[in-house]
Amino acid sequence: MSLRGAAPPAATVVARGPFLAGGVVILDEAEAHHLLVRRVGDGSLIRLVDGRGGVATARVTHEGKTVVTRVIATVSIGAPPVTELLLGAGDRDRFLGAVEKATELGATRIVPVVSERAAGVAARFQAAHVEKAMARAREAVKQCGGSWGPAVGAPVALGDALRQHPAGAVRLLADHEGGPMPGLRESDAVQWAIGPEGGFTDAELGMLRAAGFRPVALARATLRFDTAAVAALAVTMMMRGRGEA
Repeated sequence: MSLRGAAPPAATVVARGPFLAGGVVILDEAEAHHLLVRRVGDGSLIRLVDGRGGVATARVTHEGKTVVTRVIATVSIGAPPVTELLLGAGDRDRFLGAVEKATELGATRIVPVVSERAAGVAARFQAAHVEKAMARAREAVKQCGGSWGPAVGAPVALGDALRQHPAGAVRLLADHEGGPMPGLRESDAVQWAIGPEGGFTDAELGMLRAAGFRPVALARATLRFDTAAVAALAVTMMMRGRGEA
């Protein structure tokens, strides 16, 4: 069905797909509340995203406290190039902020890494915080107008994280003493390793280099881990834009 000339969607919400034209999608409590805050009334058009490339335009109906949407049109957005972060599970709040920014910058997977210097930090990101991280990712998808969000796993030891290797991925290590960023093609899979506060230990750096990670300097100064994650993804996006298709 064509929506040419129709008003733009009043809001974007995250819902469980797949979306089928003519089908009905019932919003969960959090997304229904989002529409309430935005004062989106009956008959309004909204944009549905499932975080896995499914996008739909739907019309809103309030049935008591339940918000029902009827799908009018759908589209499927292809998956972005694989872009993973092995991110030191440092301070919880900074980690959650990094998840939000990483979503906006195209990360497809975030693996919290329990490293030696973060293992004893009481406020570090832990398994109990994964659902909160996924919620932050969903909110970021809505706010940035994206259609894909990253998977966020439970914290794992560095050795276990290193075995999770996307086929053919360019493996890069954020290190202020490293070299320049290598060239990338648009389709290249990329996996970054970024240490927590205090960085990786010498033994951990040895493990990373043995696993094929290339040290790359993102700035002249030592960056906090959440800042390094943003810088790594931004430079990855830039280099892909300069590479061959």
